[in-house]
Amino acid sequence: MTDATLPMPPEETATRSWLSVVRTYHLCSELIAQRLAELNVRTSEHEILMNLKREPGLSQQTLAARCFTAKSHISGLLSELESRGWVRREADPADGRVKRLALTPSGLHIAAQTAGVQAEVVELMTSHLALAELAQLNAIMDGVSQRLEAGLKVGRTR
Repeated sequence: MTDATLPMPPEETATRSWLSVVRTYHLCSELIAQRLAELNVRTSEHEILMNLKREPGLSQQTLAARCFTAKSHISGLLSELESRGWVRREADPADGRVKRLALTPSGLHIAAQTAGVQAEVVELMTSHLALAELAQLNAIMDGVSQRLEAGLKVGRTR
């Protein structure tokens, strides 16, 4: 038996799997950032646009919790998007302290464009996979995410 046919130790297999996920994440991030840059939009701005496109009227706090961007960064990003005419802040009729966020017509237009970029990247990533493989991949990654979230909670209580 040659070295190439020997099974890898479990920890090396796990590390290689982890590295594969990390590499894929970085390549996806780089590709989407490159394509969004053609629209003069950053990935963090795209996240905000997509969240507000899906659910107009979010509060800044809820938006921050849903984005993969640091909460402290959201306020500045919103100000930039507001100055570009893509986002507006409206007073919440039930609570004057809360501002609700919505896309303007220009914001909806650019959000449709960035959604198209996202769809192209997702298509590139997944077009070679059968539906059953996609469902299996989703289930695996959901399980991994749940374990990592549980690890974060345990780490907070130490």
